Amino acid sequence: MTDIARNRPAKKPSAFLEGVKAFSRSKKVQTAKKHWMLYLLVLPAVVMVAIFCYAPMAGLIIAFQDFRLEDGLFGSEFVGLKVFEQILFDPSSASFLEFRNTVFISLIRIATNFPIILIFTLLLHEIGRKKVRSVVQAVSYIPFFISWISVGGMAYNLLALDGGLLNDIIVFFGGKPVAFYNEPRYWWAILSISSLWKGMGWATLIYMSGLGAINQELYDACKIDGGGRFRQMIHVTLPGLMNVIVLQLILDVGGIMSDNYDMILAMINGSQSLGDVTRVVGTLEFDAIVQGSQYSRATAYSLVRGLIGMVLVLLANKLAKKTDSEGIL
Repeated sequence: MTDIARNRPAKKPSAFLEGVKAFSRSKKVQTAKKHWMLYLLVLPAVVMVAIFCYAPMAGLIIAFQDFRLEDGLFGSEFVGLKVFEQILFDPSSASFLEFRNTVFISLIRIATNFPIILIFTLLLHEIGRKKVRSVVQAVSYIPFFISWISVGGMAYNLLALDGGLLNDIIVFFGGKPVAFYNEPRYWWAILSISSLWKGMGWATLIYMSGLGAINQELYDACKIDGGGRFRQMIHVTLPGLMNVIVLQLILDVGGIMSDNYDMILAMINGSQSLGDVTRVVGTLEFDAIVQGSQYSRATAYSLVRGLIGMVLVLLANKLAKKTDSEGIL
């Protein structure tokens, strides 16, 4: 019996246990053990993102159901792609106008805000005195902290037909007052300007951080070659910011379907005459919940927007890498 046990082949260790041991000895785990306090510091943010960003994604199943509150998430009837067919292809309920407005408003915003913010950052960087630069930068941040409701009230005081400051100026110079809240043709520009005014200062932060990473010796070399401030900006600052510029452009492209409906809702002041240019996908989501309790429809709109944004980000990132940029993936 002893000879039989002795000749029996040794039991192979569990592949799972071997994998766990190998993982525990890996360089990443050793680094995590070494800097465990830093990982502990990040843990609350990771938990918050997991709870508020990833856990709610389970609710996307509502888009494929005839969801009813009384039946709940697991009791509602599964209808497949029926809701998507209705919002995208059914002529009686499709939302082409809202998708068009969402895309056009975003494209106008990118085409105007993106270069103006970049130019503002470059001009801000060229201010020689640090105190003056800090004051200008701090003042430009202020609009970001004003709510859209307040901005909408300010816009009404500026654009109102009776008593609006802009119309008072027009009348003073002999012109006719403009009923801005009844004239749809002005509102894509108004929304773009409002977005620029509110977000320009805050948007410079990412560019200013990129400027801090540029090697100052490059500016000295440009000066030695006879380059002035303008040439330094063209040949040193812009190339040094190129990765940041491409990153911001990718994020803007990915956000084309993010219509910022809270801005539109606050700015139009409840005007029904502007629907042809201000009804966006966010309007459909809001109406679906508030007016009809159509949770499946609202979730489907949100999912479509997310998928389009993801595809645009991937395409923009692929194009960016072809220009020797790092991209984001």
